[in-house]
Amino acid sequence: MEKNCTVIVNPTAGRGRSTRYLPMLSDVLKEKYENITIKTTKKTKDATRFARIAAKNNEDIICMGGDGTINETINGIVPVKNSTSTFGFVPFGTVNDLARALHIPRSPKGAIRMLKNATKTKIDVGKINKRYFINVVAAGLIAETVGKVTIKEKTLFGSMAYFMKALQVINKQPSYRFRIEMKNGTIIQISSPLIAAMLTDSAGSFHNFMPTKDRNKGLIKLVLFKDFSWINTLKEAPKLITGEQFGPDTMTVIDVKKAHISIEDENTELLTNIDGEIGSEFPINIEVLPSRLSVFIPNNAEKENSTFNVPHLIEFLRKHLKLTYTE
Repeated sequence: MEKNCTVIVNPTAGRGRSTRYLPMLSDVLKEKYENITIKTTKKTKDATRFARIAAKNNEDIICMGGDGTINETINGIVPVKNSTSTFGFVPFGTVNDLARALHIPRSPKGAIRMLKNATKTKIDVGKINKRYFINVVAAGLIAETVGKVTIKEKTLFGSMAYFMKALQVINKQPSYRFRIEMKNGTIIQISSPLIAAMLTDSAGSFHNFMPTKDRNKGLIKLVLFKDFSWINTLKEAPKLITGEQFGPDTMTVIDVKKAHISIEDENTELLTNIDGEIGSEFPINIEVLPSRLSVFIPNNAEKENSTFNVPHLIEFLRKHLKLTYTE
């Protein structure tokens, strides 16, 4: 039996449902740990502070919350050198991309049950300036717009709210002239309306941007999209359903370990979106920290891996057509 575990709970996550699952989670964790400490967040960066203290004490850390709470928790764990903590989470977000990428059940009950027999793996972590990320950093008008999706829109439409918001601005996007300076001295200058630095194969519940096999290879996949148009968007739309990879007509992909990225027009202001939350302005420095974080995953995660993925569009239809779903 392990010694200690800290549970970090965002009580507003999942429209206030997260605390309902604490008794079930506690019952599961009591079988694994001698001592369990429960910490409830009340303000921004509480999760980071709680996680940092637990990581310094080498306690395992379980987070109950959405993508923002998960990112805060990671930012508390990763900077602690030589910590033996393992991170686990019960997802309560709208999209839950990390859960999708790691094959963790996206229902709270399923994720809690998974922890009973979970195994550990190491995953890559990204760093942008002084902040860490575990899924994606994006920048462009689409990234900025989807960052403004309201709680009401998320409640009504789930992750489809992001998709619908993006469609509203798809023909209005300006292109930015990016300058990418690689660690090896290579300089790439390229125009793009949307840039994304990806660590996993799931973004907005879609799996079209990098192959699953390219995860955790000690590289950031820097995705630069070509100029969008309605014709190209309609042509590529079926791939969003099937999970088929977008090709070079849609995007350029660059493998990055460490890079400095700036916008050539110094008067242009552009914010990033880090794991779904508003982040740093350009210029930015990004790098990958290979196998930096120990994470609990299902012990059959590799067997469940598949190249065919059904994104939230199908789940949206299932929900609103009241199709059967079992947690």
